[in-house]
Amino acid sequence: TSGENVAPLPDCCRLPEFYFKCGAHPTSDSETSVALNLITTNSQHITCITCTDIRSPVLVFQCLHRHVICLDCFHLYCVTMLNDRKFIHDPVLGYSLPCVGKFLFF
Repeated sequence: TSGENVAPLPDCCRLPEFYFKCGAHPTSDSETSVALNLITTNSQHITCITCTDIRSPVLVFQCLHRHVICLDCFHLYCVTMLNDRKFIHDPVLGYSLPCVGKFLFF
């Protein structure tokens, strides 16, 4: 996101706003949303790595095992990792998260 997309809070700092869109959505140079091309339909009926439900759409991690997580579990994972300050900064990609399988299988 750009620094321009902030929401003021009374008696506090300004919070950044994040915008996401479908990876197939046309993009312009002034676009501030991020394409989530890892989100796809679950046509193979793969279970979520965390809750074991079969849902669609899902997010497919880019790990060696291509782990699948439902969007509800992914949301919880993102919030938890954000609260724990565990987002990883990559100079090319920006802020990212490792596959949730890294924490489930050790």
